[in-house]
Amino acid sequence: MKTFLYILILFSTLLLAFKLEAETYFSDEIIKEQLIIELRKSVGNEAEIILPKTIGNFSFKENNVVMNFDFGNQILSGNVIVGIEFWWNQQKIRRVEVPIRIKLYKEVLVATKTISRGEVISNENCVLEKREIPSSIDPTKTSFDLVFGKNAKYFIVKGSIITSDLVQEPFAVKRGEKVRVVVLSGKVQINTFGVALNDANAGETVRVRRDGNNNIVVGLASKDGCVIISK
Repeated sequence: MKTFLYILILFSTLLLAFKLEAETYFSDEIIKEQLIIELRKSVGNEAEIILPKTIGNFSFKENNVVMNFDFGNQILSGNVIVGIEFWWNQQKIRRVEVPIRIKLYKEVLVATKTISRGEVISNENCVLEKREIPSSIDPTKTSFDLVFGKNAKYFIVKGSIITSDLVQEPFAVKRGEKVRVVVLSGKVQINTFGVALNDANAGETVRVRRDGNNNIVVGLASKDGCVIISK
């Protein structure tokens, strides 16, 4: 019995000494609470944040140690790594990295069929669905207004989330359409017509088969749908 009491007193003394020596203490619970608060500022309240079971307790003999979280430049969805940094007197005295998972859900446009390059994103080829956003996709690029009504820049596979990276503004000149060709030579302007042989955005090169003689000329597409040739 005396031995047990001696061990208990010794343990209590050591614990008290440890607490007295450690001027700053961050518990596992406090770290998790603060981490979730900081993450919510970026991902909102609807995202599901999954932390590891244990991050750990951290004690420092220095007084007034400050804890910061470093998210880096990564997209905060899917599997991410968060840096937990402890600073004292404007110096970083410790850093640990913690793996977490963020399930971010958002209403996004999803391709209902494979969409060809140049095809307009419309109700005919996409649908609005609530999906989990993977870490490979920037959530800010999935907004409806950034995608709907635009032209596919590449082939978009059925079932894919359509982002602003995959679309572009409608072509200024479309293949097969009749266009006005404006030839500029000094102060002289000559207008003629022809058929565009390729799609083009404003500023891009267009090949045009001229009416009457079938000659092919090359110019630049303008915003108003004309083809400009400067000599």
